[in-house]
Amino acid sequence: MGKKRDIEDIKKEIISRKKRLTDLKEKGDDACSKYDLKMGYNADFYLNKCPIIQNQINYLEKELTELTKNGIQTTLF
Repeated sequence: MGKKRDIEDIKKEIISRKKRLTDLKEKGDDACSKYDLKMGYNADFYLNKCPIIQNQINYLEKELTELTKNGIQTTLF
């Protein structure tokens, strides 16, 4: 079983994913790498056709909610 992420790591990842989503919305294809564009993965792909970044945010927020629904637990080990 892999190491569980802590709350701070999840919060940082949410912030990072939200920044990426904002960049795609504001900059469009300019926020995509040349490699992504060459492979056909442009801003429209990430925002509409396969909204993976929004899905990642949703998953991370759900994970954070699950970790904190009973209050923040102290790690013993």
